Amino acid sequence: MKKVELAALGVIVATAIGGCSGGGGSEATAPLTLSVTDAPIDSTAIDSVCVDFTRLTVHYAGQQEVVLDYKPLPAQVRPETHCVTGVWDGTEPVPPVRLNALGGALTVALAESLQVPVGRITWIRLHFTDKSYVLDNLGGQHPLSCPSCEPTDNNAGRGFKLNRTFEVGSGGLALAVDVDLRRSLLTDTSGYVLRPTARIENTAALGTIAGEVRADILSGQGGVPYAGTTTETGCAVYVYANHAAPLDDFYDGSPVIAAARVLYSVSLGQYRYAVGALPGGTTAVPTPYTVALTCDVDDPTVNDTIAVVKFTAGKNADVVIGQTTTVDFAP
Repeated sequence: MKKVELAALGVIVATAIGGCSGGGGSEATAPLTLSVTDAPIDSTAIDSVCVDFTRLTVHYAGQQEVVLDYKPLPAQVRPETHCVTGVWDGTEPVPPVRLNALGGALTVALAESLQVPVGRITWIRLHFTDKSYVLDNLGGQHPLSCPSCEPTDNNAGRGFKLNRTFEVGSGGLALAVDVDLRRSLLTDTSGYVLRPTARIENTAALGTIAGEVRADILSGQGGVPYAGTTTETGCAVYVYANHAAPLDDFYDGSPVIAAARVLYSVSLGQYRYAVGALPGGTTAVPTPYTVALTCDVDDPTVNDTIAVVKFTAGKNADVVIGQTTTVDFAP
């Protein structure tokens, strides 16, 4: 197995990789970008989920691997996206990614326009350390473990593996990883545990659903109105495949495919949401979805009834690649 190491978000390196026989010239390369985003969690107990990403491994059909270190520029690390206070000066270590804060247009690039070999990718593995942690709303810090993906003495290459095939063509490839943190973040006798559930999509095939939630709708559902401090409302918009889909909560095997927090936008004076990384269609044949709003606490370990997790009436949405579909929740 051939392995090449590159520095992510640093200098773009054109890599010459010899053939298996030891000869050959430079292999064609193209830019790869991989961004991570997240579906929301219950914010009543948790302030931040801080994941200490270190690198990613890209595996090709020919057994070749490329390792990309996560080395962002200081300007790319800020409190909105990372567990950091103030300005990061670039001194190692890199602050952890604030995974629960991401969503919609807010993402973190673990690799950005890095030159990788042209060819078929068969899987990608995300690596992070045991220095990841969770901050609760009382200021307490708790270790975050990932039993299935932390390195061991016998397997230093373990990580969160995303099995899906993509072609890196001459024009490059951009991917989005949508981590379902509501399903992934659990607690047991040892504390907080990450059992990652995620989907990886080609960014060129994605669209977005976004819109406003009117204040009276939010209050009627039991949401927390903005009072000059936190922009969190305790509400979320759930997305389901197809039009007129049955509404349901989060649980193992749930039909919810994506979700987004409803936040108060101080600049707009509105409650807003945005669900990104949704596979889209064409203008003639868009991809159909149903969206619904809930402000109830949703335990992902329990298949609750609609009396426990209550929704507004579902609204149909049609998503087109590269576009944002507006769906407002208004009287």
